[in-house]
Amino acid sequence: MKIISFEVIVVSMTIICIVTPTLGVLVTRLEGSSIKWKSGTQGGERCITPEFLEGTCVRLSDCSQEKIIVEGSEEMRELHISCGTRKVNREPIVCCTRPLKDPPSTSTTTTTTITIIPETTLTTTTPEPTSTTSISSLVDLRSNSCLLVPGVYGECIDIKRCPSILNQLKAKGNDPELVKFIKASNLLCDNVGQNVCCPTEPAPRRLPTEKEGCGEPNLVSFRKIVGGDEAMKGAYPWIALLGYGDSSLSIFKCGGTLITARHVVTAAHCIKDNLSFVRLGEHDLSTDTDTTHMDINIVKNVSHSNYNKTDGRSDIAMLYLERNVEFTNIMKPICLPNSPSLRAKSYVDTNPIVIGWGNTQEFGRSAKILRQLMIPVLENSVCQNSYKALNLSFSLNQFDKAILCAGTLAGGEDSCQGDSGGPLMTSEQLDNGEIRFYLIGIVAYGYGCARPNSPGIYTSTQYFMDWINDKVREMS
Repeated sequence: MKIISFEVIVVSMTIICIVTPTLGVLVTRLEGSSIKWKSGTQGGERCITPEFLEGTCVRLSDCSQEKIIVEGSEEMRELHISCGTRKVNREPIVCCTRPLKDPPSTSTTTTTTITIIPETTLTTTTPEPTSTTSISSLVDLRSNSCLLVPGVYGECIDIKRCPSILNQLKAKGNDPELVKFIKASNLLCDNVGQNVCCPTEPAPRRLPTEKEGCGEPNLVSFRKIVGGDEAMKGAYPWIALLGYGDSSLSIFKCGGTLITARHVVTAAHCIKDNLSFVRLGEHDLSTDTDTTHMDINIVKNVSHSNYNKTDGRSDIAMLYLERNVEFTNIMKPICLPNSPSLRAKSYVDTNPIVIGWGNTQEFGRSAKILRQLMIPVLENSVCQNSYKALNLSFSLNQFDKAILCAGTLAGGEDSCQGDSGGPLMTSEQLDNGEIRFYLIGIVAYGYGCARPNSPGIYTSTQYFMDWINDKVREMS
């Protein structure tokens, strides 16, 4: 059996991990919600023992470990679980560090040197792979999940992107137990580069508060935004783009708003079968160098059960992300009007801001750089009368408290195609003088773009706060 050598050298503040990994691993990536084994049920796969040692799944009678394994003992049970609790002819398959006969080797050994330097770029040196090297190193690992122990999942990512493990390295250095854990963690990720099985943080079950930093703006100018103009880079770190199909194609048709580390709220009419991911931290769509944006898979979406495609009422949906977002200056959540006073507040005659990459004019091209526009909130009766005159009034409650009516009756200022699902937001000053932004509306629909006597319709988050809180709590 090939041996994994692993050494941790601590040099001042630089921690260097030298890993010489060998063959694959028992547990493969999760596809959907099922766990698949790498090969058949006769044993022979690589596995990790409860002591983080590399082993091979074999029948109990084929294991010659120095310490006798007693059938039915707690040790045997744990070694049995490491191989998926399978049996062959009623004989348990166990994770054995010294099988009587090693299974044939199916891959070559590679050597990867990982240098971990706090706050700097991670450097890697990897020999050229041979023809027998696994193709897993060429696969997009964004959606790769891994199983740490039964019932505890993680994500295969670069060790520098895993704060929980990286912080332990900084604190413990060459602690033997940590060394074994990282060795096993790399093995769980098929020995791909510097990847480790990073424990997935639990999804938040409530909205963040102002004290926790929601709605904190970056470099926002509070002058009146007339006619719309380009937003400053990073000004609205909660803005999201909804991606459809393969992320490499970057097809964006709607916007959304980050409201927790795992939830994005958008419009129900943006939910399509090929809606697949959310992009955060974007600013200029024409280049990949202006910001460090992030694409995160959507694992579930829920539209409001009362969404009516005819009159557009209840046009709201919740997106559940694959993993928690690590908050930065360009990626953090907005606040919501969750308090009784904000739920009851009237925004008529105020001038909230709408942002997005939508068309800059009706039938025009979409914007490449995020744009912002300040528009007045009108009485809902104004929209009711306007849409009735256009024969676009379809129900008695189409213009009730579930919507906000916003726009200029003279025309020329409005959200447009491509802005759907994006935020209508207002700023509030806290008792301590700090400014916070609140999501009060979601871009829903309108008659054309910026036409006279045709204000836009926005789903009111005030009205749907109970629904929003319920959907956040449902995420496990």
